[in-house]
Amino acid sequence: MHSPIYFVDDDPHIRDAVSQALIIEEIDVICFPNAVEALRMIDPDTPAIIITDIHMPVMNGLEFLQTLLNSNQHFQFIVLTGHGDVKTAVEAMKSGAYDFLEKPFSTEHLLKSLNKAKERLSLLQENVWLKKELAMQTHVGPKMIGHSQAIVKLRRMLISTAPTQPLIFVGQDGTGRRIAAQFAHDLHAAPDSELLAVSGEDLCQLSQGPLDTAIHHLTEGKTQCSLYIFSAENLSEKQWMQLFSHPRLQRVFGSLTQSPTEFDLSANVITLPNLDQRKEDIAPLYKHFVRHAASRHQIQPPHITQDEIQHLTQMSWPENIKQLRQFAEWRALKPDGFHIQEWDSQKGLEIQSMQQRLEYFEYCLLFDALQRHQGRLKEIQLELQISRKTLYDKLKKHQLDKSQFKMF
Repeated sequence: MHSPIYFVDDDPHIRDAVSQALIIEEIDVICFPNAVEALRMIDPDTPAIIITDIHMPVMNGLEFLQTLLNSNQHFQFIVLTGHGDVKTAVEAMKSGAYDFLEKPFSTEHLLKSLNKAKERLSLLQENVWLKKELAMQTHVGPKMIGHSQAIVKLRRMLISTAPTQPLIFVGQDGTGRRIAAQFAHDLHAAPDSELLAVSGEDLCQLSQGPLDTAIHHLTEGKTQCSLYIFSAENLSEKQWMQLFSHPRLQRVFGSLTQSPTEFDLSANVITLPNLDQRKEDIAPLYKHFVRHAASRHQIQPPHITQDEIQHLTQMSWPENIKQLRQFAEWRALKPDGFHIQEWDSQKGLEIQSMQQRLEYFEYCLLFDALQRHQGRLKEIQLELQISRKTLYDKLKKHQLDKSQFKMF
């Protein structure tokens, strides 16, 4: 089992016997001599399976059970009752216990009850995750799209983290570190809360006083802000700790290309998979980006074939999601002149030069203007402030025909 079993009993001989039986079965178990001590150690936000005796001094098993279930109904209690104590067993079940075992009990019966409790706990947790994931996927803002094991695990990890827990996202460029931070922020933040982004290069040279002043200036007029620090490789441990505990920040997210090794941060370090490690997510991501681009430019989305998807899945994406998004934009805007081979040379998909990026931006700018003005070149000239000849030359260069954008 991934989470430990908690066993509470005031009899040391029974504690030893049960713990040894569970250890033999390779089940982690944490024992407590009484319920009061157990309550001090058990996190009510993390549901688990608890085996508890009923008759104990200071706080009996029923009071212990009710205290934790009032905090979180997902705890699975297995209560231990004395021989013939039917009334107590019935009362425990009515109070929310999952099962009861009558002393003396066999290891076989205990394991059977534990396995059933584990299945129920997993099912309840699965429902919590699915509801939260559905709520976040319909939430306004960035989506963590995909159904691969890696991305499902990532979403659930973010859902399970404490609302104020600092997170450090480690991954290659284009793996979605900023989106993961926004997703984690939106999970617990108030509707008016903002995720503010700042470069670590702007903070790394600041001592304690100036750093505090910078955060106050950044959050001025805002409440319950979280901070996303990109290019954070150069921040010192002291700076991280100051940011983590800053009273003006609800939560801090960091973005690194490599895991921090020089010092131990009091933050969860989460590694994001690259696109080649989540091939099954290429299809839903690609379709989403194509449809989003078509919607933004108010055009009919192109038909995407299964052969096209298969081809894309077999390709390598050195710039990860960022590169796939750019390719999808090109696919949406050039449905007639689309040739996948243009992106699949012998060298593979390489990071494009600045000139290629500028040409792509120019194409999108012209396409958007043609779409909005329905091919009327005079209006486009006025908006873009270029001569008629320059406009014609650029339309010819990008193989854009104004007649294709006219409604009538």
